[in-house]
Amino acid sequence: MPSAEEYNIDLANRQTQVNEWAYNNKMDTLFVFQLLFISLLFVAILLVLKNQGYVGGAFVWYSMGILLFLVLIIIINRSMYTSTKRDSRLWNRKQFGEDNTKESPLGRGDSSYLAYIDSVRGAYSASETKCKCPTPPKNC
Repeated sequence: MPSAEEYNIDLANRQTQVNEWAYNNKMDTLFVFQLLFISLLFVAILLVLKNQGYVGGAFVWYSMGILLFLVLIIIINRSMYTSTKRDSRLWNRKQFGEDNTKESPLGRGDSSYLAYIDSVRGAYSASETKCKCPTPPKNC
């Protein structure tokens, strides 16, 4: 059974995680609202230019269609990423589903992998034994 101090530390850490997730979710929502506002402003400018006769109606409708398509793709992408890939505890982490349960393609005890590990360890230990001092001590 954890002590009261450990329990309070765990509770404070979890509350920090909840606060960070809520903050970042609000920032994501703010991004979507900013995107919508900029899009509406662009559409309003296009409609004003169309009413004054500077641009044609087809240009305005095609531009609005492309803009609507892009905005919808961005919103759907962010929504799907948050609901399917984003970690429910930490905002900046991604869930990888079943990847962590899959076996390595090399298999356990594969000789090629073990030879590679041994060669890396050998190169690392050899570099540690070299003396890097400008004036080597007597034991170097």
